[in-house]
Amino acid sequence: MKNDLKECSPEICSLSWGHMKVQGCSSSYKDCKVWPGGSRAWDWRETGTNHNPGVQPADLEEVLKNGVDLLVIGRGMREAQTVRLFTVTEESHSSPVV
Repeated sequence: MKNDLKECSPEICSLSWGHMKVQGCSSSYKDCKVWPGGSRAWDWRETGTNHNPGVQPADLEEVLKNGVDLLVIGRGMREAQTVRLFTVTEESHSSPVV
């Protein structure tokens, strides 16, 4: 019998200001990206992300390449992180974006 279960993204076990603990990872993150089977630190400097201009399409590429069915973009503890419509529409052709 074929196993039709897809691999899930690791669970975020705990979350507080500047500290995220992800299931299966021995270290904690300040900010992170998770996808089915993995996670890593999210360094905003890689793509010039900041609260404004916000999440960049390039920030999402790695996660989308790892096979997500649904993309959730967090806005931070106080929802200060912006997500421009361009970013969502640019990436929505790959996976539904929430």
